[in-house]
Amino acid sequence: MKIFNNFRRLAHLYLLKKELKFHHVDRKVVKYYDAHEIGILFDASDVDRTAIVGSFADSLRRENKKISLLGYYNFPKAPINFNFPYFNKKDINWHYEPQGNLVEEFIAKKFDILVNAYIDENLPLEYVSAMSRAGFRIGHYNKTKVHSYDFMIDMRGRDDLKLLMGQLRVYMEMF
Repeated sequence: MKIFNNFRRLAHLYLLKKELKFHHVDRKVVKYYDAHEIGILFDASDVDRTAIVGSFADSLRRENKKISLLGYYNFPKAPINFNFPYFNKKDINWHYEPQGNLVEEFIAKKFDILVNAYIDENLPLEYVSAMSRAGFRIGHYNKTKVHSYDFMIDMRGRDDLKLLMGQLRVYMEMF
């Protein structure tokens, strides 16, 4: 099974690179205070991390930012009804590309800023970020994921989403 999953991962990366050759989006640094619409991609599989993202989104809403969330739940069916849009394992094809109207609509939105609020490798979310029409995409540092982000924060091996959200906030406000 591990060999098949490695093959799927390699196929994902190959096909994404191929698709990105013909996918052109005008990227630009958007000042946080000038940003009106912010998209947030996150892994909804973990309750604690979902709560961190929810708090982060609420703090942005309090500053009159229009926030759109899209979560990925890495199981076939959600155990509860989420109060945010999400896609799950049933919505990805064999090479980890998300399918469906919800994902297509999110990709098509021209966010001022797209926040990638996850730390671990997440191929479906990375695909959405790479294909996004967002002007400025930010997330955690990974030298192999430059196709998904315009600005990356080096977490120095720390697996702390709350710290990442704090750092993203600091750097967004610097621009």
